[in-house]
Amino acid sequence: MASIGKRPYHHGDLRNALIDATLALVDEKGIDGFTMTDAARRAGVSGAAPYRHFADRNALVATASAEGFAALHQVLLAAVQASAGDPAAVAAELAAHYVKFAEASAARFALMFSSGIDKAAYPELMSAITQPQVLLEDAVRALPAVTGPAGKEASALWSIAHGVATLAVNGLLDVPEGRESRASDAAKDIVRTWLTGLNQTRAGRTMIPG
Repeated sequence: MASIGKRPYHHGDLRNALIDATLALVDEKGIDGFTMTDAARRAGVSGAAPYRHFADRNALVATASAEGFAALHQVLLAAVQASAGDPAAVAAELAAHYVKFAEASAARFALMFSSGIDKAAYPELMSAITQPQVLLEDAVRALPAVTGPAGKEASALWSIAHGVATLAVNGLLDVPEGRESRASDAAKDIVRTWLTGLNQTRAGRTMIPG
């Protein structure tokens, strides 16, 4: 798994120190393998200190997850900006950037999607989750083959990106050697195949009389 960058702890930065500690613990022990006390110990503070910022372990995990989704949103925005406005290129780059995000921080990625908490209980987390979803919907809505509500296509694109990312971070993706970023290139290839199918489906519908 990718290493977790550490922010130096100092007075007033306990919140970020605890989030970094949580990611490091997820990387080492898995989602369910640590306690609030473990996070405090890793951050170098007393067992009572985390409660200045978080009501309990779930609140800490929710905040760390929300930061992850916010970071993912920024990565996806960069994908859109790098694609020169071409809708098909945007879709492919979104999937590729998604995969790169997961590969860069496997612990954060795992925490975001496997935290085991009730996400609906944390409005900040739900708002953060919505941001990349809206961005994906906006992107697929620009595709010529999408003529109605974009929810289904956005879910399909997210599923492609997430599936490749999950396989990649678990070492299960079988793609040809010799590529700079094999997993992200695989994601692009799959999205292009999916887009070809969308375009063919739309073309077939337009040829049906009435």
